[in-house]
Amino acid sequence: MRLFKYIFLLFFFFSCDSDDTSSEVTDIRYKVLLDYDGDLVFIGDQSNKVIFESSSSEYYLSILGYYNKVQSKRLYFISRSDFYSGFKLNYIDLQDLYENRNYHYMVQSSDINFDENDYLMSGVFMESENRYHFLVTEDDSNILLKTFENGALVETQNVTSTFGIPNFGIEGISYLQASNKLVIIQDVFNSSTQKTKIIDLDTFSLVGEHTNFNYNFFKAFGDAEHQFLIGRKEISYQVHEYLTDLQGNLITDNSDGYSFIGRASIGYDTDESTFEYFIDGDGREEVGIINTVTGELLPQGVEGEPHSRNSPIFYFKPN
Repeated sequence: MRLFKYIFLLFFFFSCDSDDTSSEVTDIRYKVLLDYDGDLVFIGDQSNKVIFESSSSEYYLSILGYYNKVQSKRLYFISRSDFYSGFKLNYIDLQDLYENRNYHYMVQSSDINFDENDYLMSGVFMESENRYHFLVTEDDSNILLKTFENGALVETQNVTSTFGIPNFGIEGISYLQASNKLVIIQDVFNSSTQKTKIIDLDTFSLVGEHTNFNYNFFKAFGDAEHQFLIGRKEISYQVHEYLTDLQGNLITDNSDGYSFIGRASIGYDTDESTFEYFIDGDGREEVGIINTVTGELLPQGVEGEPHSRNSPIFYFKPN
């Protein structure tokens, strides 16, 4: 009888150990997020566990645009160190950083020949690692789109005269990188409505215009085929968050502040064909999936302390 008890205990111990091992999640990809000051975090794509964090060896006043070069495993961004210096194009070697786990990472940088007399109206729209657009104004009237390649100005186009967008009442500007579209939301003069104009930067042509989106604009996101807008509005002392498609057609009206995603980082996972979000703040620390058909969120917790981030979610698969 005693021998049977020992055999049972040994069997129980090894079966429990096997179950624990099989339940462990092995990450082969990572979500990478960057803060406005250059702090970076790797989060396991399957485990949602903070793997490690790293800070830039350089100081950044702001980071204004991003581009993830998946093939070379380089994350590019455009930054400014202060109000008096120019803009720089930088890149982080994600593979090297992942392998070495440096507390401070180094970047490779090059100058952008930006005219300091121009007033920058938004972030920088990075079409690729060597082609990017600045939306600026030189006076009180005209909005200009200035395109740079490898740090040099190659083209200037007048947004105001081409699309009838005067330099006043701008309520929202957003760039949709995957489809290379620029979204500008503007107050309609002497009206309570807003006009949304969608510009294709490949052809510099107007591909959409509507007055369906009449909320406080927070952000746009999308992939090459589908794009969405997020806005908020207060009704009877209660804030509502609205998810619409790019044409302003309502997908969801949400009044639960603990499920708002207007300030979240959002990325498109091409492997899973899903939009994912990350949010840290207002009592929430979670990642999850956005159902863009119903607006429903499928949240999951994050293991560790990734702290606040404001870049999109980028995906990285090490060698």
